Amino acid sequence: MLLSDNSYGKSDVRLTKVTRRDGVHTLQELTVTIMLRGSFDRVYTEGDNSLCIPTDTMKNTVYALAKTNDFDTPESFGLLLATHFLDRFAHVAFVDVEADETPWERIPVDGGAHPHAFSRAGWAARTSMVSAGRVGAPRVTGGIAGLEVIKTTRSSFSDFLKDPYTTLPETDDRIFATRIDATWAYESQAGVRPDTAERARDAILRTFAEHDSKSVQQTIWEMGKAMLSALPEIASVSLTMPNQHRIPVNLTPFSMTNANEIFVATSEPYGLIKGTVARR
Repeated sequence: MLLSDNSYGKSDVRLTKVTRRDGVHTLQELTVTIMLRGSFDRVYTEGDNSLCIPTDTMKNTVYALAKTNDFDTPESFGLLLATHFLDRFAHVAFVDVEADETPWERIPVDGGAHPHAFSRAGWAARTSMVSAGRVGAPRVTGGIAGLEVIKTTRSSFSDFLKDPYTTLPETDDRIFATRIDATWAYESQAGVRPDTAERARDAILRTFAEHDSKSVQQTIWEMGKAMLSALPEIASVSLTMPNQHRIPVNLTPFSMTNANEIFVATSEPYGLIKGTVARR
């Protein structure tokens, strides 16, 4: 028998950090997952825990490093954690750190931003992944997840391939609704910026709003191009866009017409479209 692969770690470590400076507070909330690979075979095959780093230790490390270090992005905190485990434990060969940030924004009061009160910024979650080993530079990716958008026109789908099982009618004017997940690779670690996610979101939303979509696939291409133009620090972006269908309701039994006004939202089944756009 052979243990062909193994990894373990701590998942969903929830961190809230408050930084207080001159009465103005900064709030950061992350959900962190750490996974380790290395010389852990005997932990599995022999019950020998002498090299087993407890997952509880991994959890505590998140809080200790958050206390002793300043960081302005989830990517930079992931790099701190990955470097810590590689430097501290010689038998650890690879570290993967996923850090997702919950966005909060200051509550506006009397024309200004409140110094220590926040409301949930509802536009999306910021995601990141750091994969580091003992050879080569760490691979760092960032992203946003759960960006829900909908527009009521300037979207069509026609001239598609048809066979005996095709029932979908062509349309030159449909509702376009989706939930966008975007993940990008940086040109280098030095390219990680605190405002990358917000600028990426702006490029995605502007393209979605202004683009005349002939398909979700075409919109992914246009979004990817817009992001690469707006964000010189990223090398590529992968987009996932499920088609959240709005189906026109048949009102003829009620002697009514439906001129693209009344729809029913369906959650499943749905089209799932993915694409990656990279620099040449």
